[in-house]
Amino acid sequence: MAEELKKIVCGLCSSHCRYNVIVRDGEFIGPDVAKKLDSITAESWRRAVASCPRSHAAKELIYHPDRLNYPLKRVGERGGGQWEQISWQQALDEIADKIGTIRDEYGPEALAIESSGEQNGADEYRLRFQNLFGTSNYLGPPSCGIGMVLSHMMSGAMIYIPYIRPETKCMMLLGTNPASAVPHLWRGILSMRKYMGMKLIVVDPRDTPPAKEAEIWLQPKVGTDAALLLGMIKIIIDENLWDREFVEKWCHGFDKLVERVKDYPVEKVAGITGVPADKIKEAARLYATSGPALIFHVNGLEVQPNCTQALHARYILPAITGNIDVKGGDVMLAPHPIARIVADVDMHHMMSGEQEDKMIDAARFPLYSWRAFHMIRDSVKKMTDRPLTSMWIAGFGHAASTFRAMIDGKPYPVKGLLTVAKSPLHTFPNGRLIYEAMMKLDLHVGMDVFMTPACRLADYVLPAACGFEKPIIHGGDYYPYLHGGDAAIDPLFERKPEFYLWRELGIRLGQEQYWPWETLEEAYDWRLEPLGLTFKEFMAGKAHDTHPLPERKYEANGFGTPTGKFEIYSTILEKLGHDPLPSYKEPIHHPVDDYPLTLVSGTRNRNFYHSQGRQMEALRKKSPEPIAQLNPETGNKLNIASGDWMWIETALGKARFKCQYSKDMDHEIVTGEHGWWFPEDDSIESLFISNVSALVDDDPDICDPVSGNYVFRGQACKAYKA
Repeated sequence: MAEELKKIVCGLCSSHCRYNVIVRDGEFIGPDVAKKLDSITAESWRRAVASCPRSHAAKELIYHPDRLNYPLKRVGERGGGQWEQISWQQALDEIADKIGTIRDEYGPEALAIESSGEQNGADEYRLRFQNLFGTSNYLGPPSCGIGMVLSHMMSGAMIYIPYIRPETKCMMLLGTNPASAVPHLWRGILSMRKYMGMKLIVVDPRDTPPAKEAEIWLQPKVGTDAALLLGMIKIIIDENLWDREFVEKWCHGFDKLVERVKDYPVEKVAGITGVPADKIKEAARLYATSGPALIFHVNGLEVQPNCTQALHARYILPAITGNIDVKGGDVMLAPHPIARIVADVDMHHMMSGEQEDKMIDAARFPLYSWRAFHMIRDSVKKMTDRPLTSMWIAGFGHAASTFRAMIDGKPYPVKGLLTVAKSPLHTFPNGRLIYEAMMKLDLHVGMDVFMTPACRLADYVLPAACGFEKPIIHGGDYYPYLHGGDAAIDPLFERKPEFYLWRELGIRLGQEQYWPWETLEEAYDWRLEPLGLTFKEFMAGKAHDTHPLPERKYEANGFGTPTGKFEIYSTILEKLGHDPLPSYKEPIHHPVDDYPLTLVSGTRNRNFYHSQGRQMEALRKKSPEPIAQLNPETGNKLNIASGDWMWIETALGKARFKCQYSKDMDHEIVTGEHGWWFPEDDSIESLFISNVSALVDDDPDICDPVSGNYVFRGQACKAYKA
């Protein structure tokens, strides 16, 4: 019996864990996690994988009977579920022909693209195709990225990923629950608390495990984090807890910040947030005096009202306390110094300025606009000669506005859509409007591992290789490391990596000279060429290349900003026509008589990643039903017992969940699990019956005015027994 271990980079979530998997006689067996490892880092990853329900369901994913295995063409009404199996050649020829027709009649901007980097989707090649084709209407992540953009605007680098080190003395979690979302990080936090005495501050209205563990737990009303953080900033300034040396030498706009926070005395902030003034003071003092300190937020703040303002304040906190780019504090990330990175792949220079400006609602919501990106890119050159990629920080057309353009043709018609490894009906808000938009398209192509809700509404469905069936290079553009992962097995049936789609469409649409690599592995050979390695040689060695991340990088050439300093007062935001300092505005969605509760949608279930995995028996056994949480007192008042089926309703409709009590949660909120649909039910209604995102209004008028992000947490709702 031939058994081998394959080094892989997992694509089952955004963590992209590195581990070995067992392959026996060509059959995928599962993760190799039985033996404890000597390396502290490797052991941390082993434990994360060993406790991950998705990794143990990987074999079921690969061999699942419902996997997409062959290209399909719709032969009935859209959404009717009637398909004809065709060849890849026919599918690609017909799709390219229809895309070409759309381009010739309406312009390249009439094609929109939505995709995801998960499942090891090689999204850099989507960027290459997109930029060469000439559409700027990429519908990026619906709730992730503001922090990445703002940290670039303010410092010239990404400050996002928490690097917990022995020096870290204090950590603040803002609206995030790593115990569920990032378990290996949570284990690190617990270890740091146990062995190093690290202090923990948690800001969250929910009673999560981190909240119960923390020295200080602040429970602000949903959507008031900006006021809370501004209040903390004022306390730090008033009590002279700020780092005078760093601020005076390296910060731009501190004097203006001092004036701004005069509007946020702690008593006023306590009234806004519902957090007692003494607790706000206690948290501000602990954070400011326990350095090095770091902050972790992921997308907990990005899905609330005032999200840009809250995140702006979040990045000011480490600046005024001297916690920027020091060991144990908030780290400024940097790209890999040698290998070719995504910015070398994406061919962004081939996208004309005229086409960039056609990105829908870029002028209205400029944070992700190409105009903003160019200002950031030009400033970053002060710090590094490595190119800045747009991936994750720019080029996101406003999805809500783009879906409306599919319906009403304003500001221009959007006639085609490529949906790759994405489920917009469940990840974007207002799913019924998205359904209407998709039904009006001239062409919709879906590529995924299963017949997802989006694929059900496609004209062509293409079978994607899952993350275990293709190689991966992870890292490089914002991290000084590269990790490599082999394909554990060759793709089964006619499944293909997404690279194949972008290359083959590109060649058929006139891009042949720009696609010199026939396979994804050849493309990776080119990226690794400056290291003197092929992908096979890279994998035969350590399968990773890591470079040190120096601290205080700004001391060499200043910060990568227009002023060369850390911009508390953002000159880029000012040029974009927005407030260069953070402020607080009352959320639009107040609870009212008809809708007395506040909805916190998008809560995570560790057994699933977004809308993935509901087909898989191993995972559904663990979480068979969608869960909503209420405080027991709220449940009793509404006559909803724990275990009852209940409805959550907003002005857009209602969705059904099983009630679970959460005893210390804010009385005024109800949470709903993210990503639920029922693959076993082919009806259209099954896509919405427990779809909490479909309850969220995406009207551009109520979106965040700077980024266009949606209010997934903070809209008015009601709950009642089903």
